[in-house]
Amino acid sequence: MEYAQLLSGVIGMVAYAVLINALLRTKSEQSFAAFLLWALLDLIATITTILAGGNYWLALANAIGSTCITLLLIYKKQISWSWVESLSAGLVVICLVVWYTSGEVAGIVASSLAVVIASVPQMVDTYRKPEATPKLSYGIFLVANILAMIGGKAWTIEERFYACCGIFLCSVIFVFSFRKKLS
Repeated sequence: MEYAQLLSGVIGMVAYAVLINALLRTKSEQSFAAFLLWALLDLIATITTILAGGNYWLALANAIGSTCITLLLIYKKQISWSWVESLSAGLVVICLVVWYTSGEVAGIVASSLAVVIASVPQMVDTYRKPEATPKLSYGIFLVANILAMIGGKAWTIEERFYACCGIFLCSVIFVFSFRKKLS
């Protein structure tokens, strides 16, 4: 199962490479707020999961990839912030307080749930403009999360919760990216 964990991280990095390529070569758009929050939360999830001795490869890949995307969006001046982003950021702060005050396992739960909450701006953007979301990237992200879940050594928070949250959020964004926009 260890190979599935490492493979999930490698495939996650491939998904980010595909997304970076799409952002540089097409009219693809991504939510700056979602990637900024993901970068911070994935770093917390990585550190917390390593400290708890859990399955961290995908979280590490996501921390690196989200940071790269955030910097690319700043470079491209693709930055926006609305009430949806503010609400998501507020809920993320609550999750971070829980993480800080409650220990490693509660921290994994709080930071993983915060990653899902931080996904709301990207989910909204994808729902509104499905054509601007690179389907291939999110399909690869979904595969990476499924591999991370399979790679868990046991059905524990440390081994599978982060991946299960990732499966949920990637599935929503992936499905929304196929939505036909109503005129």
